[in-house]
Amino acid sequence: MGRALGAVICVLCAVVAIVEIYFGLVCTVIDKTAPLAIILPVVIGVLVICGLGFWLGWIMATTKEVAPAPVEVSKEKEAE
Repeated sequence: MGRALGAVICVLCAVVAIVEIYFGLVCTVIDKTAPLAIILPVVIGVLVICGLGFWLGWIMATTKEVAPAPVEVSKEKEAE
């Protein structure tokens, strides 16, 4: 479950980053609807958050699940 969720997080962060670059940067610069001094910090902030989310998803997707350690029963409990 955790590995699949990590992969989904990676994909979603990549999609959000691509959409943000297209609509937040390319479309606004071409249409000149807002000054670059406002657009650029917002786009950079969103991309940093997407990068952190992608990194978290990558760690979740690539970390192997550790099996629980076997529980040993002491000899005193076996005698009872």
